[in-house]
Amino acid sequence: MQIKGKIAAVSLGAVVLAGGIGIGVSYADDPSASPSASGTPSTQSGPKQQAGNKQAGNKQGEHAKRSLLKRALHGEVTVGGKKQTRVLAFQRGSVEKVTPTAITVKSTDGFTATYVVNADTKVRKDGEAAKTSDIGVGHKVRVVARKDGQTSTARVIAEPKKR
Repeated sequence: MQIKGKIAAVSLGAVVLAGGIGIGVSYADDPSASPSASGTPSTQSGPKQQAGNKQAGNKQGEHAKRSLLKRALHGEVTVGGKKQTRVLAFQRGSVEKVTPTAITVKSTDGFTATYVVNADTKVRKDGEAAKTSDIGVGHKVRVVARKDGQTSTARVIAEPKKR
């Protein structure tokens, strides 16, 4: 159980890191994020106005994180541990091929990767536990894998809930 907890913590850390990078990218790309002079003086000043601005900033930051995570197609994150570093790969795309021991996913930008599936791989479909056989060709999935050399072993394969 300790290993599963560590993997979950590492995966969460990777998502938080990706979200932080996304906030930086979204502010860097957003021309409205730069200050501009206003010809109209503010009628409200003081702590209430500052608190309102802080809440608006938090909402904007949260929106930027969600926006990045919705747009991220694939990538790798190296995370440190007490004894070693690990490389996690993630991908979002359509299933090209699926067998009991492997899944091949292609993202919309053409990137294709094959992931090893084993007994430790968790499969989720519509928010519920599932089997690899429940995932079909053409289905949209998200994969989080541990990369060791050239081999990526899927830790989680999730098919999102249909809306």
